[in-house]
Amino acid sequence: MFPTAHPDIMGQLADERAAGLRAAADRHRFGRPFLARWRPARVIEPAADLSRVVPAAPHVGADRAA
Repeated sequence: MFPTAHPDIMGQLADERAAGLRAAADRHRFGRPFLARWRPARVIEPAADLSRVVPAAPHVGADRAA
């Protein structure tokens, strides 16, 4: 008598909970702005600091070869 007298309450609650979670996920997914999504970072190479470059020294072996 028990299974036929009472409807499937737990199954109905589980279906309602799953539908609520799906709706909340859709609201969260579509409610976020496009800029909040992941995108690759812009890579900007800094300009070379030529003031720190040491002038090249003449090669030691160059004067012996001549």
